[in-house]
Amino acid sequence: HEHIATIGYMLTAPEKEAHNLARHLADYVLIWAGGGGDDLAKSPHMARISNSIYHHFCPDDPTCQHFGFYQNGQPTESMANSLLYKLATYDPRQPRTLNSSRWEPVMTSKYGKVRIYKIKRVSKDSKRWIQNATNLACENPSKKWGAAYDGSADWYCPGSYPPAVQWLIKKRKPFRQLEDFNSGPRDAESEAYNKKYHEQMEKKAQGPPKESAPPANTLEAVGCYRLESQLPVDKVYGGGDTGAKAGVAFAFAKRAKKPYVAMARVGEDGHAFAFETVPFGEKVSDAGCARPCADDPQFFCGCADSGCDGAVDRAADEEYVRRWMVYKVKAAPSRKKKALPKGEL
Repeated sequence: HEHIATIGYMLTAPEKEAHNLARHLADYVLIWAGGGGDDLAKSPHMARISNSIYHHFCPDDPTCQHFGFYQNGQPTESMANSLLYKLATYDPRQPRTLNSSRWEPVMTSKYGKVRIYKIKRVSKDSKRWIQNATNLACENPSKKWGAAYDGSADWYCPGSYPPAVQWLIKKRKPFRQLEDFNSGPRDAESEAYNKKYHEQMEKKAQGPPKESAPPANTLEAVGCYRLESQLPVDKVYGGGDTGAKAGVAFAFAKRAKKPYVAMARVGEDGHAFAFETVPFGEKVSDAGCARPCADDPQFFCGCADSGCDGAVDRAADEEYVRRWMVYKVKAAPSRKKKALPKGEL
């Protein structure tokens, strides 16, 4: 758990701090991107795991509520500054979003799901320290288990962290989860942490009421577009089920106060943008555009990546295969109160 928390810390920390750690521990970073339950969707959980060991990451907040997305789909400040967010949203057409002196994109899969980045300025001193056999921190199983050792186990070499990252390792708090009966009694700090964690998670689980599909006359189809670059530059992003459900996309656009919304569905998730003006360029009409929404088949949600499989293929000018189904968001019909006859109250 402690090592997983350290990896989670690096991925969810601000880009500069993440690089100062990663350059002492690895040569490459691999992430899963492109929506549909990707690493970005899992990143709030990564932040909570890291905070379970490094309490300073989310001070006095076991569930790291400051790390995530607002209801309008915009990332919180800590999410936007994190390494994982910058790697997952990196666009070679806008290279300044990622510091090229720290990271170099070296591989992206066909649909942009798998992305690998080379870590620049890797510490040679830390690499030599890790490769030094005397730093493997091996344990002799016969010494560990004594007379109970039956000769079936090999030496256990968990290794240790190089001196350059010990400043972080020294901040670790022993992990004592609520169900860990073998860890011995928990101290007061661990008890308080667990209590607050479960209280906040219970509140979070209740969540806001689910959005229902909007009335048919509140979303007016504008058309279907191939390229994200055809969408206006003022667009606001909304991931998850916003890109797969008409009701959620409608509510997202209303909260963002934007009159247009575009969706590209991947299974139960997808991509969505809300914006001010009609997209430009040529529209398309194919099977990818006609993929129905997850909550109401009367609406089309387009497709993205594997959601387009069997419907459309990626063209030479497309970085990722997408079919953006665009709607104009109209006001929901008002319910006029029936006027009472004169003299009635």
